[in-house]
Amino acid sequence: MLAIESGDTGSVMRALGKDSLKKEKMRPVEVDSATPSEGLRWVDLIWEKPSDLKVLSDLFPFDRAAKEDIVDIEQLPKFDEYDDHLFVVLHALTHDGDRIDTVEIDCFVTDGLLVTVHRTGVVAIDWLWENVQKYPHLTDEGSNELFGHLAEAIGRRYLEVAAEFERRVDLLAEPALAGEVQVVGEIQQLRREESTIRSMLRPQRYVISELLRMDRLDGADARRQLTDAYDVHNQVVEALMSIRSLLTDALDTYRGSVAERQARVSTLLTVYSAIVLPMTLIAGWYGMNTENLPAAAQPWGWIVVTVVMGLVGLASWLAFVRVGLVGRRRPVRDLGSAMTRVAKAPLRRSVMLENHR
Repeated sequence: MLAIESGDTGSVMRALGKDSLKKEKMRPVEVDSATPSEGLRWVDLIWEKPSDLKVLSDLFPFDRAAKEDIVDIEQLPKFDEYDDHLFVVLHALTHDGDRIDTVEIDCFVTDGLLVTVHRTGVVAIDWLWENVQKYPHLTDEGSNELFGHLAEAIGRRYLEVAAEFERRVDLLAEPALAGEVQVVGEIQQLRREESTIRSMLRPQRYVISELLRMDRLDGADARRQLTDAYDVHNQVVEALMSIRSLLTDALDTYRGSVAERQARVSTLLTVYSAIVLPMTLIAGWYGMNTENLPAAAQPWGWIVVTVVMGLVGLASWLAFVRVGLVGRRRPVRDLGSAMTRVAKAPLRRSVMLENHR
């Protein structure tokens, strides 16, 4: 392995020669003389400012339009086919503080050479960089197979994030059912991150599917790796669509729980008002400044009136309990055990015989 560091800019260029396993620090201008002219080369360039890309222009005669796309605004995943090389734009996972983000990886694929250019470190590239040194057979079919491994490694990083998305969505189920306020913010955050990933993965899946139809990327192993990369990307896209649906369900669950709680409060207030209303009527009736009301002049009259008011209130409460407006909530039944019993039950003989007819 040859590690080439640009001393004036701080950017790093790593070059992997198939027949060279030693590690050295060199000037960029020495890459051609130090790297084997035959076999496979993988040059990985991390740049910070456009002047760092002069190394790329000096060493490789790639199409000018492709090299200009590197410093252009962030490109969506795409590919361009030129006479002697292929230019592919992929996006890998990175982060911006605590938020998930993507970083553009510009790939030049030609016979015996793979050049990857990106602005920040990429975990998938670092992982693949170490593994191709440990297992040389990963690059037996040259740059095409190496590019296939790279596309698959990028996709598998997305797959890990999709699994974490599913875990976090599962954690939202109980708080959403309980109507906890912070659920809305967590759902919106997950939606934003899911949208960021999906907006890049869908065109990236299309790019990989189109590359599989090209004759330029030949070799059984190379095509198998690209097929695996497409399958991984397709799996992530399908998982993200399912996650988005689950987030919508969680939000609907939260809204339903809040609406149910508000309806319960409204019901209790209505019941309370309906109970107090006849008691207020009786109190108002006996509070009038008139004479000859029943038992109003007796010293025990207030006791009778109070008892009557209590009985009216109790009767109203029992009536509301009877119709189900108030009372103890029924516990949620555990349906998991019933489902487990069905799953463990043997297949009925009639069903088996019917299937064999």
